[in-house]
Amino acid sequence: MADQASQPKTLPDTILYNFTALTMPQRIGLVVLLALGIAVIPLLALMGKEPDMSVLFAKLERGDVQAIIANLDRQGIPYDLTQSGDTIKVPSEKVLELRLQMASDGLPESSGVGFEIFDRVGLGTTQFVQKMNYRRALQGELARTIAQIGEVERARVHLVIPERRLFTTDKQPARAAIVLTLRRGGALSQSQVQGVIHLVSSSVEGLDPSEVTIVDGHGQVLSNTIASKDAQLSSSQVAMQRNIETDFEERVQSMLDKVLGRNKSVVRVSTILDFRQVEVTEETYDPQSQVVRSENRSQEKITEESGTSETGVPGVRSNVPNDGDITGAGGRPKEAKRKNETLNYELNRKVSKIVEPTGSIKRLSVAVLVDGTYELADGAAASADASEGELKYVPRSEEEMTKLVDIVKKSVGFSEARGDEIEVVNTPFEGTSLKEGDEHVSTMVQTFFSTWGGLIKPAVFLFLGLLVLLFVVRPMVTSLTTPPSEPVQIPQDGLPATVADYEAEITETPEEIAIKLASENPATAAHVIRTWIKGDQEEKAENV
Repeated sequence: MADQASQPKTLPDTILYNFTALTMPQRIGLVVLLALGIAVIPLLALMGKEPDMSVLFAKLERGDVQAIIANLDRQGIPYDLTQSGDTIKVPSEKVLELRLQMASDGLPESSGVGFEIFDRVGLGTTQFVQKMNYRRALQGELARTIAQIGEVERARVHLVIPERRLFTTDKQPARAAIVLTLRRGGALSQSQVQGVIHLVSSSVEGLDPSEVTIVDGHGQVLSNTIASKDAQLSSSQVAMQRNIETDFEERVQSMLDKVLGRNKSVVRVSTILDFRQVEVTEETYDPQSQVVRSENRSQEKITEESGTSETGVPGVRSNVPNDGDITGAGGRPKEAKRKNETLNYELNRKVSKIVEPTGSIKRLSVAVLVDGTYELADGAAASADASEGELKYVPRSEEEMTKLVDIVKKSVGFSEARGDEIEVVNTPFEGTSLKEGDEHVSTMVQTFFSTWGGLIKPAVFLFLGLLVLLFVVRPMVTSLTTPPSEPVQIPQDGLPATVADYEAEITETPEEIAIKLASENPATAAHVIRTWIKGDQEEKAENV
């Protein structure tokens, strides 16, 4: 019999008593599990509180990685280096601050040095070094400017600036080569490439845009410097044609969605544009409308009196005697008149210069697919929860299709004289449309994680810590701190040694006990007796 005086009275005694009651393997296992459980809780807490890391610099050269890591170590800022070894991550809240600080320190150097190189000019710098530094600075500044384009991840610029020559015949043109590393999934349009070309040519003296070559990271030429103006115009023409077709498609699709519902129609538009550049100059004269442009009139009158001159001009007449009046007018004066008149007329003239617009629509073709309606197999309207197998396709009526054709014609500006074509076909679509709101599930999930993603991680690790605390640490502590049960008090005279001894102590017989129970619970006894009788009758019937 256990002694009550040996029972532990305090909590330390209880823990010691329960621990000593275990075997040696149980003691070792208990200590190890308890230590691991206690160590996991702060570890999970630290993992949950780990700051979000963002990219500080990517695609770095090995020298830049070493310099940046050394700078971060001096400041005691945590960082992560990816397996590729060219991307450094730091806490998100310090990304902008560290980028500004690294830029002031000239890091990373692989991005190209800018005009800050002239902040450290030595006294013994030669003219050749100055020219080389200027070229390096110009290349670095252009690379930084080009890298600001969203699709460009990194840029390298190489300039070839020839020396000045005394004679223009010996002058060499400036040239430039640009290597662009695009972001994953990014692409530059032709207009962006032309923008980069003109940016570089405008920044370098004597650089013609045709001397600029741009290639991507895969070695593909992005700048087509030998392309003619007509070829460049054709690319813009294709873009213009596609924009017009897209505008028509959106215009018709929005109207049909209001009438038929979403995902009930498909619209495709094809256009043929006239890109001819026609310039007509007309000059018209009107002979019926005449006006005097200038008028010039002159009149001259000469008068000579007879006998006023005896001698006159030397000659035969002056030497011949005057025998009579040769004028025959009896001494009247002689007169001579001359009249001159000039009139200039101007005809009305009309000069017209007509320039026809380019890109006018020559012909328009529109194709529209329209889904029908769906009903249940028994003819009732389809419910929202009806399965696809129970639906029956019902085509739209001719009157409804005629109205849809008229709507499409009005929305695109249909013209028979132009030869436009419109075809609206009613056909069943493959599959059923999404229920209202289903198409936004993906967007909602992305929005949720972008908003609450930062709190989900600490919450998950906190939950794991609580599980470890409740199901590992708590049972162990409970088993150690629970006091042992009180010992069973054994009667002084002891227990019967055998079953026969125990039966001998019972004074009542089984029959007496049964009669006593029947008198106390007559209903129960009657039920038991009926059950016995029913069982005996069934057994006798089976035997017969």
